[in-house]
Amino acid sequence: MLRLWMDVMRHLEPVMADYPRLFDAWEAGGVDGLVIGPMAFEDKSFTFDPNPEVYARFGLPPPQPDDSSLWWRPPARPGGTAAPAGSVASVAEKRARLAGTLQGAKERGWQVWLFCPHYGAGPGARGPLLVDDAARAVVAARLVDCMEQYPMADGAVLDGPEWGYEIAPFHQNHRSSIFSDLPLEVAEGAERLGYRYSRLVAAKDRLFDRLHHLSDRDLRIWGAGEGGFLGTFGLLGNDPALAEWLAFRMDSLCETYQRLRELVQQHARRPIRLAAGPRSGAWAPLCGYDFSRLQQSLDVLLPKHYFWHRGFDGMYGTVARYVQTLTEWSPGLSERGALQFVTALFGLDLPGIASLRDFDRGFPQEFFDRIVTRETDRALAAVDDPQRICPWIDAGRKPHDGEPFTPHDLDRLLTAAEGAGLCRFLYHHHGNLTPGEWAVISAHAGRPWQTTTSPRPTLDPDAAREELPGYYPPDLPIL
Repeated sequence: MLRLWMDVMRHLEPVMADYPRLFDAWEAGGVDGLVIGPMAFEDKSFTFDPNPEVYARFGLPPPQPDDSSLWWRPPARPGGTAAPAGSVASVAEKRARLAGTLQGAKERGWQVWLFCPHYGAGPGARGPLLVDDAARAVVAARLVDCMEQYPMADGAVLDGPEWGYEIAPFHQNHRSSIFSDLPLEVAEGAERLGYRYSRLVAAKDRLFDRLHHLSDRDLRIWGAGEGGFLGTFGLLGNDPALAEWLAFRMDSLCETYQRLRELVQQHARRPIRLAAGPRSGAWAPLCGYDFSRLQQSLDVLLPKHYFWHRGFDGMYGTVARYVQTLTEWSPGLSERGALQFVTALFGLDLPGIASLRDFDRGFPQEFFDRIVTRETDRALAAVDDPQRICPWIDAGRKPHDGEPFTPHDLDRLLTAAEGAGLCRFLYHHHGNLTPGEWAVISAHAGRPWQTTTSPRPTLDPDAAREELPGYYPPDLPIL
């Protein structure tokens, strides 16, 4: 039977205020682990004060509170409503509640992981994390500080860093754009790893140009998705420097995770396990992930089993953006030709998809039987123990701002992944959980839950507990 970890990524306070009841319900549904964070409350206050002694071990100054430096801001209460006067707990009270919540999960025998415990890292970086060892030390110091503040936590979950994988123009200023990945700040790190920075940039620019001059005739010449490595390499221009750029992405990313592990092991006063969420197998190499090398640095891999259309990070949406962008860039390329290009590059021959229109027809059963099964198998093949694979799964009404991924889709996803050998997954995140999803999840992982009559609970952590009988998924309209 599948098991799952529950992700609490936003609105920590309602969970802290009612965790015994929530944990009872989650445990009955198959939850045996908790992933929680970033470690900040709704009012933007941190959940702990820095311990200067930790940073001294790294030769770094401790971070100073500064809201302007926060890379993630906890959202306000739903609807923008303020809490009742005098009802909000003090920071000290909230911190105590959080510690009690984590301890309560641990006492159930659950694994407890902190999400992005490096959140709030201080100064000292000289360049991008993917190439700068000073930046890695800064991140590792904050991670160790956070983990030592919560001794009941087993490990840290990192969400990146990674190189981009999108080509759509509106991603040019976003972390996902492959054509924004080589700023001048990367040069020193690239040279240190043995790569000539100017050569990588030139290869990136030639690829950008090549993607503006594709045609259906090119796909026929190079065998489209059936030409293997040699055909695809020819389709991309037979550019040896392009291969170097892809190799640099893998070398730099794998080195980053290895150095973070070394720094944590060197300076932490207790064992800290590390996990990270790479893209699923199809996208992983472009982002720099080499599963076989990555598993040497990480205790758990959490590949993103994200498949929705539109929004961001979903497989259908990303492939569709490639198709639309390529056909806009290259007038001689049809939608079918663009799909063949995606198949050649990523090995993604999506069943039932022959045009952009087909993405809005939903997922045929063959998608789960073949694509989901393969993506799961690729991750499992990288590790010596299936317990070390725990894919992120998001679904519901608006996953990552995408189109709905229905309970039926979720059921088929879990069935296919379990059939491939999956033992556990991570649900992202509890605030978005719908009743239909919880019914499906609990049927796969625990005691089946089912109701169509219970009222939705309030999210107000200061509400009287009698307003929250039983358990009903929050189903909140947030990402």
